[in-house]
Parts: sequence; structure tokens; C-alpha cells
Amino acid sequence: MKRKISALLAADIVKYSRLVADDEEETVHRLADYRALFEEVTARHGGRIVNMVGDAVLADFSSSVEAVRGALDILTAIGEHNRAFPDDRLMQVRIGVTLADIMDKEGELFGDGVNIAARLESLAPPGGICVSQTVAEQVAGKLPVTFTDIGPQRVKNIPNPIRAYVFVRQAPAGGSTRGATRWKGLTTRKGRLLAGAAVLAVAFAASIVAAVQLREPGQAPHWTPASLALQSADTARAVPRFDGEKVRALADKQGIPLPQDLKVLVPAAGVPAHLADYLGAWGGEGRWTANGRQVMLIVESIDEGGTALGYFAHGVPLASNNVTQGSARFIPFAATLTEAGLHFVWRKAKYTFHLRPDGGAMFGELDMPNSNHFSIVLDRIE
Repeated sequence: MKRKISALLAADIVKYSRLVADDEEETVHRLADYRALFEEVTARHGGRIVNMVGDAVLADFSSSVEAVRGALDILTAIGEHNRAFPDDRLMQVRIGVTLADIMDKEGELFGDGVNIAARLESLAPPGGICVSQTVAEQVAGKLPVTFTDIGPQRVKNIPNPIRAYVFVRQAPAGGSTRGATRWKGLTTRKGRLLAGAAVLAVAFAASIVAAVQLREPGQAPHWTPASLALQSADTARAVPRFDGEKVRALADKQGIPLPQDLKVLVPAAGVPAHLADYLGAWGGEGRWTANGRQVMLIVESIDEGGTALGYFAHGVPLASNNVTQGSARFIPFAATLTEAGLHFVWRKAKYTFHLRPDGGAMFGELDMPNSNHFSIVLDRIE
């Protein structure tokens, strides 16, 4: 494992789950174009794609300037692509960029910088970029872009506030300016909106976004039970069934690494109960093949847009060798959750999990790039 200074770019598509629900086939085709665009732009600016999970992208650059230049190129290309679609079918991207000292283990990145990039991305307006103070300072005068200082921001799992800066490109003629308009209002009336947000949190319950962070295996996980604070009558029916001690015991027995901190949270108020049943931990004695890997799926949170956040983890194959002996790992995912199941992509492999009608088991499918197909049954760990 080596340490290095990298400019990290995190991006996702705004309301991607709604786009899928409205027109699944078209959105999936456009997602393929979106990924190809990211790969081309990232390579052109000397970076590399670290991970693509669903509509989420994490990329690694050697320079803050090149990372932001790549982000600007992506916004331009997607803006042109959006000209062919009505307002309700716009595929808007939001991007976060930070500069961080991270650990690189065989191409996978670990450290707070990964989390900070994801959190900056969540602060970005639709069709915009949010960067850390260091990145804003490094690109000043080098690129034709002006960032607006939105002040210190407190974000999940980062102990100290992060000073953040945003940029919103003006929409082309005939395009949507809704994202830019909303963000302008936020920066000019930030204090009033924050106060309003606090009132809404009490009235309707807080919206919880799980951290997407890569961690190195080795430490025992801490378990946090689901919070019942401020829940509505609808969410009360969908309190997650989760036994952290059983999850930990099974993971230890099967040699499956898990992140240090796991939280399974009460779903957003608008999530249907049958989809909220995906929340929790899933595992068991099954394997993808007779001599394959045992796996765990932990769904931590589900928002009203149908995005499920959590971790997928696996041990080493039963028939292991020198190559696979150290391959046990976990990955974060941002999955699309619909009536058709929970879907995410990691390293070109496609994962789909379907909840059985009784809610006590889940059927998993794995489609590999070489056309191999595998299946597994996971039981709820409770």
C-alpha cells in the first residue's frame, strides 16, 4: 500500500432513480453514454476511473486543475446531450472535487479524502461543481471559472467543517435553469434556508444520506441501531430488522471484512413498506458457486428517490489460491431500488438482488462481462 496526493472527483446523476422509473430502457442506454463520457474525459485529462457503482463515479487525478477541467468538460458534454430531451428527462450531474492524502492499495483508494469528495458532490447543485478550499485556490487564475464561497459546511462522518465553493454553469438557450436558480437562492439566503431546514426536519423527519467511503479491512465494526426519532406513522411500519452482533459473528466466521461503522436507518417517509424491507443485513452459508465466495449485503438507507446505500462484502473462494487468498473485501454501493429489485454495478459486474415475498430471504444474481451468470440465496440476518 502506498500513500499519495490525489485530486478526487466524485459524481452522480441527480434523481437518477426517478429517470429509471419513468423510462428504464432509455435511461440505461443514456447511463452507458454517461459512463463512456466519464472514461473518455478522465483519460484525456490524465486521470483514471477508480470505481463506477450505478450512476456514481469516483475518479483519481494527479492535479486539481485537470480534475476541475475534466469536470467542466463533462458538464459541457452533458449539457449538449440534454438539448435533445424535455425538462423532465434532463440528466443533470453534480460533481465534487477535493485534494487529499490517500492510501492506494492495488488501485483501490482509502482515506477521508474519498468520503470528502462524495460529501462535496452531495453539496453541489444540479449541473454544478462543489470543491474544497484547496482546490478552489489551486485553480484560481488557471481556468475560466469562478467559484462561490458557501462557507464552512458540516458533513457526515467528517469531524471538522469543510469550507466549500460552488460553480453552476449557465444553462444553454432553451435549457433548464432550475438548478442554477435554486442554488443562487441558497447562497444569498443561506441563513434563512438553514433555519427553515431545521423546522422542516422537526416536522417531517431528517433526510439521512449514508457515507460512501472505502475503508481498509481489519477493524471490528461498530453497530448503531436504527433511530426511531421523529418517525412518521408510515415509517414506523418499516423499522429495519437488524442484529449487529449476529452480523459481526457471521462475518468473522466466514472471513468477510466489513467497514468499521455500519448504520441501518429508518427509511425516508415516502418509501413503500415492501421496498423498505430491503433494509438490513443479508448473508448465509450459500456461495455463488460450489467452491465460490460467501457474501454479505448490508442495505443501510433508502431515500424517496429509490437510491439504496450500503455495502457489499465477500470472503475468499472455498477453492482459493495465491491470487485469491487476499481478495476478501467490501465495497460501498449506491444502488437503484425498484419493483424489479436492487441493482448496482462494480468493476463491470452487474449485481441484482430480489427480495422474496416473505421478506426473509433474497435471491441474488451476478452477471459478469464474459457472459457468465451466477446466483445465490441470502437470508436476513436478524
